[in-house]
Amino acid sequence: MTTTSGGSAGSRGSSGAKGPDELRRQIEATRHQLGDTVEELVAKTDVKARARAQVAELKGSASHAAHSVRERATHMPRAAVIGGVGVGVAMAATGVVAWRRHEVPPPPPMLRARHGASRLRDDLSRYVQRARRRIG
Repeated sequence: MTTTSGGSAGSRGSSGAKGPDELRRQIEATRHQLGDTVEELVAKTDVKARARAQVAELKGSASHAAHSVRERATHMPRAAVIGGVGVGVAMAATGVVAWRRHEVPPPPPMLRARHGASRLRDDLSRYVQRARRRIG
């Protein structure tokens, strides 16, 4: 079948087939491209496979990071490690001492209810004032 322009009805510019063999090759190439596209879409929609791939990737990066840390630790001088541990222990001890200094000591045993309510109140008031002066 011919058109008024003189070309065949099936030809569409330069991508048209020139014969039945070329048409079969184009169909086969199109099928192959379509199959690849479908495989890519299936891979994108397979959530479990994507999650597994991401977990595997994260495991790889974590093992790489752990290996890097181990490698750095073996190259670090022993004196630097011991010094760092010593500094940490000293800071912890300083923190404990500072924390214990700010604690209010327990009330003396002389503050007992047998003295009477007014005397107990006065003794307790003096004790609190002394404790506040010691703290700061």
